[in-house]
Amino acid sequence: MEIGKTIRNLRTESGMSQEELAEKVFVSRQTISNWENDKFYPDVQSLAIIADIFGTSIDDLVKGDLPMMEMKTAEQSSRLLKRDAVIYTALLAVALVVVVVAFSLDNWLALAAGALTYAVAMYAIVALKIRYELRTYSEIVAFCNGASLDEIKEKRESEPRSAGIMRTVTVGGCAGVVIGVVASLLVQLLS
Repeated sequence: MEIGKTIRNLRTESGMSQEELAEKVFVSRQTISNWENDKFYPDVQSLAIIADIFGTSIDDLVKGDLPMMEMKTAEQSSRLLKRDAVIYTALLAVALVVVVVAFSLDNWLALAAGALTYAVAMYAIVALKIRYELRTYSEIVAFCNGASLDEIKEKRESEPRSAGIMRTVTVGGCAGVVIGVVASLLVQLLS
């Protein structure tokens, strides 16, 4: 990736420290360090501010990085989706086992632990979805393909995040009912 090197070069050529640049971009010094060391990629707003500070364009800042960003977006999406699916499935499996054992032992404390595990599973999937939103790369790619910052912001604001969370919670609730019914049937069969 070239953008980290580009930001570092522009910053050092202007005699600016990471702290000074961070203050102007409204981020932490650690964020600037992460960008310069290619650990993270700046979002579109930060790129616009950086371009303005150094009198360049966003296109010049991300020059050569666009194909890499498109590839990285696809790879990250796939990797995160697989990891999240494994975490979610594992938590739900643990919840099911705890609930079945709790019913068979007639232990309400264990049943509460199973319900808590299920709640953690639901929280984990919602939190992971929100946390690993891949907007940054997608927005940069959209901008470089001709979308304006206003269009990108409008698209972001038009996305109903609450609807996605509610859908996840509803599906999770339905899954909980199914798990409860299956657990109840298994307990009856084992009794």
